[in-house]
Amino acid sequence: MQFKRGNALPLVLGVLLVLSILLSAMLRMPGTLRRTVAIVADETQEMYWAESAVLAKLEGFPEGYFAGLPAVESRVLGPWTEWRTVKFDGRVNKFQFVLGNAYSRFSTSEWARCAVLLERNLQERILQADGLQKFSGNRRFFNLDSAMAKRGAVNVSAGDLTLDLGGNGAFDGLAKRPIVRSFMANVEGDVKIRGNVHFDTLRIYASGTVTVQRDVSVGFAEIFGFAGVEVTGDASLAGILLSKQSVEISRQAKMMFPSVAIAVGYRGNRLALREKSVFEGLAIAPSGSFERDSSTVLLDSSKTLLPFCMESRNVVFERRRL
Repeated sequence: MQFKRGNALPLVLGVLLVLSILLSAMLRMPGTLRRTVAIVADETQEMYWAESAVLAKLEGFPEGYFAGLPAVESRVLGPWTEWRTVKFDGRVNKFQFVLGNAYSRFSTSEWARCAVLLERNLQERILQADGLQKFSGNRRFFNLDSAMAKRGAVNVSAGDLTLDLGGNGAFDGLAKRPIVRSFMANVEGDVKIRGNVHFDTLRIYASGTVTVQRDVSVGFAEIFGFAGVEVTGDASLAGILLSKQSVEISRQAKMMFPSVAIAVGYRGNRLALREKSVFEGLAIAPSGSFERDSSTVLLDSSKTLLPFCMESRNVVFERRRL
């Protein structure tokens, strides 16, 4: 035993020496490192206050009940709600929280009711948009001029709408993919959107079929196509797809989290995932058929994505610093 204790003593002394050196180094920490540590501590405190404000709102406390907490702004994102903490301690807070609804049951009739509410809200939002431009007959756009991009809302009666943006000479010479901040359309016909273009927000309501294809990406989409919705050919979206007949995601298209796809109708409604497509969220066809081939990826997050119109409790399922 004495031999073992004798061997351990140098090890203990060595550890103490290393700790002494580290402590000495920390005491002589350079100003740059101290500032970095202070920034991290400040950002951690901001996150703590932002989360505290959101928790207080979730529990039903009125704004201002807890002194010092930042205010929380909210807006509707389809079936979800976005909360942002705003000015705090004289600065703009940079946190976003996305809320869904937890649930414990499945009811076809409730899903049908939810789909109808989402559909109506979408059409009303488009038709009530400021600066809505009205067209009649088929319309095709190879670019969105400054006036249209600024207004960002069109109504097409008795005709189809095609957005053929990027990849066909419309944006030749641009160093990067064109970005459309917001675009909305109510169409009495079919809608086709294709090209190498990114939409921050895209809202489409159509009496026919809506097709999104060929490298189109969308940060947040709300799309209703009475006859059908198709997302295909390397398109990448996040948001809501609704149809009274069919929804199909195919050919490596991606629906990123959070997404909801609902094909709800009285008969013949169908939802299909095909050809290496990816779906992250909730994909259902109440009273209809659901088709999925072996090459597709389905990451079902339905436990926190039920629409707002069902009785349930709010759940924060996404948080990020803006």
